[in-house]
Amino acid sequence: MIIDIDAGNSFVKWRVKDGSETVASGSEATDQVIEAGLKLEGLERLSQARVASVAHQGLVEKLREQLQRQFNVWLQIARVSPMVAGVSCGYTEPDTLGVDRWLAAIAAYQRYGGAVLVVDAGSAITIDLVGPQGQHLGGYICPGLRLMREALWQGTDRVQVDEIEPLNMLVPGACTTDAVNRGCLLTAVASIEKLASQYPASIVITGGDASQIAGALSLAADHVPDLVLDGLAVAGVEYTQTLIS
Repeated sequence: MIIDIDAGNSFVKWRVKDGSETVASGSEATDQVIEAGLKLEGLERLSQARVASVAHQGLVEKLREQLQRQFNVWLQIARVSPMVAGVSCGYTEPDTLGVDRWLAAIAAYQRYGGAVLVVDAGSAITIDLVGPQGQHLGGYICPGLRLMREALWQGTDRVQVDEIEPLNMLVPGACTTDAVNRGCLLTAVASIEKLASQYPASIVITGGDASQIAGALSLAADHVPDLVLDGLAVAGVEYTQTLIS
């Protein structure tokens, strides 16, 4: 059985597969994983472990120690390389591209087999473009919905807002909370739709705010929650290297 781990700044998602069957999965707060490790008590064995991490290095070290102690497997760390699984990296220095963005692009291209616009709506919103022949064209990074709200809260004296709720972003807000929430969502949606008008492609969205953004788009988009984990599985051993302490 193989465990694939997507370690982000806010949450760590993981999935265990036995062949093509998912036998266990979970999502845990990154801070809690750094402190106590993943909750894997129900698993009896693992043959391989792979991680894609954009979180603090201390998290990777915690996972490495846990997996070696609990299952006697080495943790393999995903890296960005010039080409994997038919996708060529658009960065002149591939190792400066976020590994989560790279894996999501690989998975999306494998899923659609053509041009794709890949949105990861997490702490930051990243938008990556992959051409019809698998050429990664580069991408964009902007604050996620929560970061937009917090920036307004911290940068002004009178703007304080509650949690974002489902809403119609095209109806102007009649109070500050609604105005902020709708403005943040409109900003994210407008960015995606503007790029989609310039780069005809399938649209796929992943990340914690994916369902809200996908629901607000006027364009068809697929919500794929485990896109980064899918990319890690597609790339497999070709793409990972063993971390040896």
